[in-house]
Amino acid sequence: MSLRYLAGRVAGMAGTLLGVAVVVFVVLRALPGDTITAKLGTQAATLTAEQRAALRHFYGLDASPVTQFFRWFGGLLRGDLGVSIDTGVPVTHLIGDALPVTVELAVLAMVIAVPIGVLFGMLAASRPGGARDFSVQGVGLLGLALPEFVVATVTVAWLASAFAYSPSAGTYVSLGDSFSGNLRQMLYPALVLAVGLAATVMRTTRSAYLEAAGSDFVRTARGKGLTEARVRFRHILHNAGIPIVTMVGIQFGYLLGGTLIVEQVFALPGLGRLLLDGILHQDYAIVQGVTLLVAAAFVVVNFAVDLVYRLLDPRTRSEGRRA
Repeated sequence: MSLRYLAGRVAGMAGTLLGVAVVVFVVLRALPGDTITAKLGTQAATLTAEQRAALRHFYGLDASPVTQFFRWFGGLLRGDLGVSIDTGVPVTHLIGDALPVTVELAVLAMVIAVPIGVLFGMLAASRPGGARDFSVQGVGLLGLALPEFVVATVTVAWLASAFAYSPSAGTYVSLGDSFSGNLRQMLYPALVLAVGLAATVMRTTRSAYLEAAGSDFVRTARGKGLTEARVRFRHILHNAGIPIVTMVGIQFGYLLGGTLIVEQVFALPGLGRLLLDGILHQDYAIVQGVTLLVAAAFVVVNFAVDLVYRLLDPRTRSEGRRA
């Protein structure tokens, strides 16, 4: 991997994050109302012009949008994401508390969904057009069609009626405090997330597997007398790995920023709920910090996927050297 290639990727990542920062900043300021109205609610109508001006000055809202952006961006370069106007807590502390919850939830969902998706994708592709293929694809289509909030709500309702299960925001148990208690809280939302993820991985695996299975090297491998299991896993699945890795990487990046509904239903204090609270209270610092973190996660995941490409396919390494 050449230094020129790495420099280009790092520059592209930095440009992407800068673009995200600018867009989020502009969109937040374009929303009706402001932080003061969101914080005080109906009481904001009782403020005098002097009181409102004093509050805007206190929160730094009286400066021009350009000045506000460069103040925030300067703090970002120093590792300071600002302070939550709603709670008065530094945003880095809030994100530090919420990030492990979301990462654990995303990893657990991936651990459940990826093996299931790959296995059923291979089963469907082993007999294309057969009853097993249609059955697996039908289940996968159902998994893709069901919205997360429906699956989450039905799951909580069933757990409540069968086991008197009731999510509570004040009873979260971290992994360090109790492994079993944490697993009981995280398993059900991870299973909800795994439904759609497994279906996506299954469909990608099926398509990539069928494409690789029709290649000449597969017929050569079978002609050499290799066992069917070795042909399927060592030759077909290995060469079908790039599309699967791409989809898994994209879905993992999505999970880091797309667990809002599941975290809200199961009362998990993750990034999704933190972002939702920031939006509801128009807490600019929280929304900007969480959004930028999610964007950075996508960028890093894409870069990691690119590195895995180079391990799976030597042709990409030669292309990188020529570039």
